[in-house]
Amino acid sequence: MIRVVAATAALFCLVSTAFAADPYGVWRRREDGTTFTFFRCGAGLCVKVRGVTDPGDRKYIGSMVFSGAEKIGPNVWQGRVKNLEDGQTYMGKITLNSASSITLDGCVLGGAICKGESWSRVE
Repeated sequence: MIRVVAATAALFCLVSTAFAADPYGVWRRREDGTTFTFFRCGAGLCVKVRGVTDPGDRKYIGSMVFSGAEKIGPNVWQGRVKNLEDGQTYMGKITLNSASSITLDGCVLGGAICKGESWSRVE
């Protein structure tokens, strides 16, 4: 009986960890405090601006940054990322590093040159 209880407790911990480690929710860009909402859209992952700290950037609230990113591996999604400042769209990748850390990369020239930044989970 003790083995059954221990096995059930271990399984519950593994399942809880698996559900906690997903990209959905609110994330904050460290460099400027902008917050983003990650959510399911169709079969993909979408990201839009939730809040800004600079009043001049309020026009970006609600803007879609990633749309329909597809899961390409464990904790990795790929799609098109839009740079709201210049209006250009680039190849992008989202990597869930842990339950509280995510990295976004935007690439040009077929992935030859990439720029990324890590964000932290808010909710």
